[in-house]
Amino acid sequence: MKFFLIFIVLSVFLLKSCESNRQTPQRCKDALLTYFVNNQNNGIQISYVDPNGKIIYARGNSMTAPLFSNDLSNTDGYIALSSINEDCFDGKTQPFSAQKTVEGFYDSRSFRITRDGQVTVNNEGTSRVFNITDCSTNVFNGYSDDGRLYAFHITPKKRYQAVASQCSPQTSPPITSQPSTSSGGGNIGDAKIESKINSKWVENNIDYMDLSIKITNIGSNDITKLSFSSDTPLRDLKSAWGIVANSYTDFSLPYDVIIPPSSVYHFSLIVVGTVNPVFKVNSIN
Repeated sequence: MKFFLIFIVLSVFLLKSCESNRQTPQRCKDALLTYFVNNQNNGIQISYVDPNGKIIYARGNSMTAPLFSNDLSNTDGYIALSSINEDCFDGKTQPFSAQKTVEGFYDSRSFRITRDGQVTVNNEGTSRVFNITDCSTNVFNGYSDDGRLYAFHITPKKRYQAVASQCSPQTSPPITSQPSTSSGGGNIGDAKIESKINSKWVENNIDYMDLSIKITNIGSNDITKLSFSSDTPLRDLKSAWGIVANSYTDFSLPYDVIIPPSSVYHFSLIVVGTVNPVFKVNSIN
């Protein structure tokens, strides 16, 4: 009986291992190509189930773009909720409490899907790499080596607000924000910086905003170095994706990024406050 139980355990382990190492079917690779459009935002909902029964739900935004990523990579933090975090809502026990969020991704490109269906997830201090092994329409599934089942629901040209962000009653019209724009010049090219508020939320009585930002080269020469500042501070120094945070309000272009004339570079920030920040170009060369 003892050896029989050991055989069952080993069989389950080998089954999960084989599942995680299976190649992505061609039909799933073909379906993924729909979302590989340069600079197109893709809203992705992620659900994963651990062998112990814990379920995590996250949503956020990813894209592929020159100078950013050849893969479908995250542009924000994908804040998540967990089934083990419960709260009392309207006198009833409610899992997935919005009072306590779960770690998402601290850096851009921490969550990536390649055209061939390979998925990389870097969070919780662990890097998981596995293949998508099944798909149906716009839902893609795969197992990591530790037996975690992932499901990705992808919607093109959709931008998700962060979970647990502030919202208005359904009877109220949605609140829209005008982009905050600033520009500056230098001896090689000119830069224009525009920001858009994707979502707002309150955490520990502090207001936060998720921002999508683009830098446009409106000059006639390549931008190779750029430093600029914001009048609104970062949540922390890890809350910047695709840009170098030299301090809570000072930023610079990554060393390997070049923005040609008429080109756009995208990055994301999570900042403190409720009003779209103003950016100032400090130097450009």
